[in-house]
Amino acid sequence: MLLQQCISQLFRQRSRVLLMKPLFHRVLKSYWRVRAELTFRLNRVSPPRGLTVGGVVGLSVQSGASLKLGENLTLLNDSRYNRAGINHAVQLVCVRGAALTIGKNVGISGGAIFCTTAVTIGDNVLLGVNCSVFDTDFHAMDYRDRRLGRPGKSSPVIIEDDVWLGANVTVLKGVTIGARSVVGAGSVVTTSIPADTFAAGAPARGIRSLAASKAA
Repeated sequence: MLLQQCISQLFRQRSRVLLMKPLFHRVLKSYWRVRAELTFRLNRVSPPRGLTVGGVVGLSVQSGASLKLGENLTLLNDSRYNRAGINHAVQLVCVRGAALTIGKNVGISGGAIFCTTAVTIGDNVLLGVNCSVFDTDFHAMDYRDRRLGRPGKSSPVIIEDDVWLGANVTVLKGVTIGARSVVGAGSVVTTSIPADTFAAGAPARGIRSLAASKAA
């Protein structure tokens, strides 16, 4: 009898926890959104409508830089919110004079975007876990320039509408990825990719056309 009472009590407590769980998640979701909005405002960035955030966003916007965010932006910063293996928070970095523009309905999971000139991301773009987009080499190729602290080359990056970057893709300077293209997981994009193309590899190369699937 005592054992039955203990089991019944445990089930009642578990039921209460399960009932509270959705409420807890709603409160936590609101907390992350409000915290992110405050972070954006402190960096002179207008928070987008429909913002969804999980975890703390990494943000650095220097004076004279521009960061524009489209509505319905999703930023997931912790593996609790994407079990595919996020290993760091989303990092959005704009140095002085740079312009980073992110369109509507974009999802980023643990990605890093470092902008020294210009990075433009279109609408309905998906950046899989731990993707990186860099419009700069950061360091000079010539070792003598590196010794002198001279910066590497920079060139704008454009990711057009409806592009999907698989997990751990790296996009380097001067690249344009055409609309509706897909880049396979782990790829390194060093040259531009046409629209409606599936590309993969390091460096990434076009594998096949996606025009047929668009027509279907």
